[in-house]
Amino acid sequence: MRALISALFALTLAACATEPAAPPAGGDAPAVHLSGTHWRRVDDMNANPHGATLDFEGARATGYTGCNRWFADVTQDGEILRFGPIGTTRMACTAGVQQATERSFLAVLRATRYGHYDQDALMLLDENQQVIAEFRTE
Repeated sequence: MRALISALFALTLAACATEPAAPPAGGDAPAVHLSGTHWRRVDDMNANPHGATLDFEGARATGYTGCNRWFADVTQDGEILRFGPIGTTRMACTAGVQQATERSFLAVLRATRYGHYDQDALMLLDENQQVIAEFRTE
């Protein structure tokens, strides 16, 4: 019986395993259309004066949360825009306005499903295509 359970467990693990996707030719993920652009959030009226920023480079996004530096992989397909798992530095920001700016901004990144942009404005939208954040070029 123990051997049967061990065999079933091993088969279950093997079924869950997947090979990592091979990177595209050239070794890097494809760049998003927003690559090379820099944005500052302008719709958070309660934000830290040094508000949140969003910079796109290749298939990565980075910036400032109002408290910490942040980074994430990003994918874009037309207006569909997604941020991967978000990493941040761990500064001890004690001002409530910094903490609130960061919490709001990180929630926006997690909820983003679409992006509408032109030369100097970027709108991030949720799954219902409602605007959840507005940015202007840096």
